[in-house]
Amino acid sequence: MTTERTRMDGFSIFLVVACVALSGLVVALAVQNRSLKAQLAHGGGPPPPQLAAGDVVTPFPVVADTGETRTIAFGEGESKTLLLVFSSTCPACKETVPVWRKLLASPPASGVRVVGLQTDRLDGNPASPAEVTAAYPFPVYGYRRPSPDPLAKVPFIPAAIVIDSKGVVVHAWFGVPPEDAVRALQADIGS
Repeated sequence: MTTERTRMDGFSIFLVVACVALSGLVVALAVQNRSLKAQLAHGGGPPPPQLAAGDVVTPFPVVADTGETRTIAFGEGESKTLLLVFSSTCPACKETVPVWRKLLASPPASGVRVVGLQTDRLDGNPASPAEVTAAYPFPVYGYRRPSPDPLAKVPFIPAAIVIDSKGVVVHAWFGVPPEDAVRALQADIGS
């Protein structure tokens, strides 16, 4: 009976030591997980700049369906520009098409220009498939590399950016805009 009890005590000690070791491992993994999440969120360094209200957007070149290069400038007869940035292959962008259509169901106020910038039309490649361009009730442009100034600060697409006549960002939304953002956009462009 003494040998059985000794074996049981040895097994109990093993279980206690194993539980303590596993608990220490769980704590170490949790600390490492938090550190890795922080690194990923900041790209390993300082957070990247993000386009925000008050930033200035300088005129930038775009490429029309015809391959012709044009410049998007501000204050040339319009009071504001609504810049909608998207990709034809992005699922969230496809989800945003009906939202933007609803936003533009009533025309913007006089002097407000709506422009689309398609991120997957690069370096003068041919125009989008007709169904992609037809999905949007506004002119859609591509661009040549490097990315134009406003795109360098767009963290993800789709994006809706309202820019005043001096090139100053009034509002910037990233992702599929919720109802309150759509109402704010409508107020910004007077539709």
